[in-house]
Amino acid sequence: MEKIELKLIKEINKFGYIPVSKFMEISLFDPDDGYYVSQDPLGKEGDFVTSPEITQIFGEIIGAWSIDVINKINSKLSFQIIDLGGGKGTLLKDIERISKGNKISFGFLEINKNLIKIQKKNIPEAKHYKTISEIPNLPTIFIGNEFLDVFPIRQYKKVNKQWKEVFISIENNQFCYSYNNIESKKLFEDYKDTIPQGADFFEINTMTKKILTDISIFLKRNNGISLFIDYGYLKGYGDTLQAVKNHKFVDPLSFPGVSDLTAHVNFSHIIKEVNSLGMNFFGTTTQRDFLIKLGARERLEILKKSTNSEKTKIDLEEGLCRLIENSQMGELFKVCAMSPKNKLIPEGFD
Repeated sequence: MEKIELKLIKEINKFGYIPVSKFMEISLFDPDDGYYVSQDPLGKEGDFVTSPEITQIFGEIIGAWSIDVINKINSKLSFQIIDLGGGKGTLLKDIERISKGNKISFGFLEINKNLIKIQKKNIPEAKHYKTISEIPNLPTIFIGNEFLDVFPIRQYKKVNKQWKEVFISIENNQFCYSYNNIESKKLFEDYKDTIPQGADFFEINTMTKKILTDISIFLKRNNGISLFIDYGYLKGYGDTLQAVKNHKFVDPLSFPGVSDLTAHVNFSHIIKEVNSLGMNFFGTTTQRDFLIKLGARERLEILKKSTNSEKTKIDLEEGLCRLIENSQMGELFKVCAMSPKNKLIPEGFD
């Protein structure tokens, strides 16, 4: 039995059940044994692959977008680009490669000790931070690629026409779902106006508000922008909690601490919070439209002309296809950005 399972059992035995958010929090962020603290989740040997690992075009397009933002803001101070999470550092490495000659420093907001080692190897000069408050006060571009989906959610289900909260209990020595009175009534009431008509299942990301607040305070003080790319929906409802292990979907309750637990991002909640913070909001648009508008197809043709390897050409085509085709990541993944109230209009959005 994994150490995380023992910790979860101990927590459940205190009260008889715990909310889904607590199950995720312990499974993912336990300071000693949490998945995002102790595991090496990325790549072929890990549990999943993100866009920067699929093709260099992704990072190059984001890099060009970032340089354009820097030129538009035209600050006399040097800029920094902070990757929220950052994986193996592939995204920032691609951005660094095409941004040489610009006064840009790089950093990661990261807690995974295994990934920090890899990031330091890929970008030795990059700095590492565990909280937003540690980041130097400079104009900043925050990039959150598959960042928001990792935070704990609370789930609610209609039972006999009444909203109940979803909890995790233990039955026959196994974790299972149970339903009880809503634990955090204020949180539910704050987002109740975003529940679609006819919905019978609803989710709230418990960390969205804090993360966006911390970033908005930083950007209002220092200038810049925050870009978010994640899978999710603008209108919809339902149970989106999922677990991935060894590149395969598994039962979310079966492998705590050694599987990646995530939930789809409700972008209507992002809009709600950004507006309440008095920030400019851009988006949402699909990953497909964002990358195509910024020249992903043109970049593909340039890269294909630069190589004589047919395999490399095929890999480039297949990589971009995976990112922009609606049947793959193109439609499911959404893109949005927020910045302080100023004249900045970033490219890629309508």
